[in-house]
Amino acid sequence: MRRILTLIAAGVLGTLTLSAQTDLSYKEWADGPLTSEDFSKRRGTGDMVGQVYTGIDVKASDWEKVNWNTRVKRVESKTVFDPIRSWIRTDTLTDQGLRYGQLIFDATEVTRRQMQNHLSGDQYAPDYINIIRRYSDITAARVDEIERITDEGRNLSEIEAEEKVVAQELAEISENEFSIPDYKLRKFALGMYGGIATQIHPGKYSSYFTPSVGFDWGFDVAVGRSEIQWDLLMGGGSKLLRDIPGDDIGTWKAGNKLYGGEITFLYAYSIYDGDVFKISPFAGFGVGFIDYNNPDRNAEILKDEIAGPRWLGGLSVELKYLRSLYLVGDAVWSSIYGGLNEHSLRLKVYVAHTAYSNGMSPYSLNVSLCCNLLSKYMKP
Repeated sequence: MRRILTLIAAGVLGTLTLSAQTDLSYKEWADGPLTSEDFSKRRGTGDMVGQVYTGIDVKASDWEKVNWNTRVKRVESKTVFDPIRSWIRTDTLTDQGLRYGQLIFDATEVTRRQMQNHLSGDQYAPDYINIIRRYSDITAARVDEIERITDEGRNLSEIEAEEKVVAQELAEISENEFSIPDYKLRKFALGMYGGIATQIHPGKYSSYFTPSVGFDWGFDVAVGRSEIQWDLLMGGGSKLLRDIPGDDIGTWKAGNKLYGGEITFLYAYSIYDGDVFKISPFAGFGVGFIDYNNPDRNAEILKDEIAGPRWLGGLSVELKYLRSLYLVGDAVWSSIYGGLNEHSLRLKVYVAHTAYSNGMSPYSLNVSLCCNLLSKYMKP
């Protein structure tokens, strides 16, 4: 009779419900040896000493801090005992049933350690489900062998012999200390960011516009060291210092506020990408615009707008304040093999040139500071 459960978190083979019960009812091997209180009690029938249900619970660990900016979530396992379905006799065979149950519990722990060492190897291999299934089969075969040799717990001398074998295996097989294995990331990555930005017009246009502050946000698509950003700069109240005459738009009066921004596509290339810093020069093009709430307009048309092509170039420097490494394989995320989320503060300094439709063609110095998230994915 097979007395083995394999509990894989996040729904492998329909075991999510069982795994969720682990903290509520199952006893862990690390909690200490079994006692008679861990079993249900039944009156003896024939020479049967009882029945034992053990298993290996596999799930994602809590976050483990590796250094000041890196944390890791990995696959971890533990040997568990089901006290609800396991039972021993309440008569003279109680002690023998208890030793039989502990023997199966210990044998399950041996295989779990072997499996965990495999999962925590030097090379990250995210095909965890096949590994877990294989060790589940090994554990079940080991339990079947113990049941056969000991005649399902009836043969005390064989129980004693197997106890020595399993005790020696436990002494020889220790779990590897956790370390980050070698892993490979796919070249493709996705990201998003948001923050604030300011724009200053030097030279003669400093007499037209005060510096403006607005919101900067966008999306990243990266392939290797290359990165494409869709960038949107909005808002940014700037005070008009001089009248701007115009034919199509009418005169913009000094003292009123302007609002504007840019919609641009940027190409960035990382000349340095480490665990803490990332440095990337970039260039881009798009559209710049300025909106003016003209008080001389009628109620139907409240805004004047000038827009034009915008070219820009500059430098991006990122401080990676948090790196979240998911070494969870397909045991948690199905066909997704884990990955790396990089949280960073991104400072961009760049010069832009915009040719507005009214003939103005100013340069501007722009600075933005954004919180950035870039998600990279593991190779199988």
